[in-house]
Amino acid sequence: MEFSKNFCRLISVEELDDSEVAEFFDIVQSVIPTKMVVAYTDDDKVKVNVTAYSSSDNKVIYEIVLDDQVNLDEGERISDMLAEEFDFDFDFETSMEI
Repeated sequence: MEFSKNFCRLISVEELDDSEVAEFFDIVQSVIPTKMVVAYTDDDKVKVNVTAYSSSDNKVIYEIVLDDQVNLDEGERISDMLAEEFDFDFDFETSMEI
């Protein structure tokens, strides 16, 4: 059985505050809304997760799990929008297969 995980990640030495995490999510959602994993709670509200964790080199990784891969054009659009929004250094990566 093969396992694959589709994602997009914002990686930074800066820890984002809640509004910045929400902005990251909003930008991704504005470009690829149909590729995002969506779940519903018992009261029918949409529940979306941005997972945050630390890497071994003291960077903070913010990850959104996706139903499908981000293509090159979508990834570039998201990256450009993030660069316009955030005034700190970050990396943006996706699970796009080449």
